[in-house]
Amino acid sequence: MSAEPRRRVLLGVGIPLAAFVFLAVLILAFSRILLAVPESLAPWVALLFATNILVGCALAATIRGTRGFAFLIVVLVGTILGGGIAGAVIGERPVHSLVEEAAGPPEPPPAPPAESPPPEPSPTEEASPGEEEPTTEAPGGGAVPIVAEGVAFDVTELSLPAEGEVVIAFDNRDQGIPHNVSLYSEAGDPAFQGEIITGPATIEYRFPAPPPGPYQFRCDVHPQMQGTATVG
Repeated sequence: MSAEPRRRVLLGVGIPLAAFVFLAVLILAFSRILLAVPESLAPWVALLFATNILVGCALAATIRGTRGFAFLIVVLVGTILGGGIAGAVIGERPVHSLVEEAAGPPEPPPAPPAESPPPEPSPTEEASPGEEEPTTEAPGGGAVPIVAEGVAFDVTELSLPAEGEVVIAFDNRDQGIPHNVSLYSEAGDPAFQGEIITGPATIEYRFPAPPPGPYQFRCDVHPQMQGTATVG
């Protein structure tokens, strides 16, 4: 094969391949930018870059000579590549909605009983086998058990001691999904924030008992997982 046909073949293959690689790099860099900025700003950033590209192409069509055109293309491409590198260094923002979608819709919390709750048993009384209580409390000063499964807690009410140390035995049974247990006052101030663990895993939270009163417990990763807690 002579030099001219070989050159035409190489150009016919090389130009589309180079264009494909170039566009793939630009798309990857642009995706790093959108994943690094806050979710509310991502559409505006995309609109700004699209406007810049449109204006740049319009200017390139009016520029005479190759130097001005090349300079404009380098500026546009350099901006996207530079932003993509910066976005990759900053890292992606957490996308918890994708975790929730993979886990499926959360199960609704159990409805409270219509009748008035039964009186609390005295320390000398024992609960009958298999009987479920709507409120979980520490038996004999032990750990308070809480289970997370199906992106929901197994209890909606907790009874915590008003003195000494509070111990919560947390069991995260959701495969590959992060959860924790945190305690907040009615004003929204954190009284305790537990370490986030990815299931299946267990952890024992220990912290000083907060002042007596009503509180709210919830998962900081999935705020819809919540319930009420009473200290004292």
